[in-house]
Amino acid sequence: MATVALDSDQTQAPLKIRINRRGWAVLVGMPVFALTIAAAFFFSMFASDAHAAAEDPAGVGTIDVTVIPGDTLWSLARDYATGYDVTSAVGHIAELNALDGSEIQVGDTLSIPVLAG
Repeated sequence: MATVALDSDQTQAPLKIRINRRGWAVLVGMPVFALTIAAAFFFSMFASDAHAAAEDPAGVGTIDVTVIPGDTLWSLARDYATGYDVTSAVGHIAELNALDGSEIQVGDTLSIPVLAG
């Protein structure tokens, strides 16, 4: 067995760390990459063109009509659904009011689409 004697006069030199090119790339590159991603995220948040509307959207409005004797979907579409042709207006009225068929009852209140303009 070998024994090693330590000389009490020797002082320990500070440990030097050497970083190669790959180490520098990681040491500098990772924070730069993270900051670039964070900057892009914050820039996209504040530079977005999406904004909430301050007013109601223009386009299709509705009017409420109470069905009287003799009314049909076709006659209501012809009389009230301005801006539509009658065939598509009948489909829109049925869809808006969740009608299964073309039967309507006297006293029903129907929403009828009207194009704004």
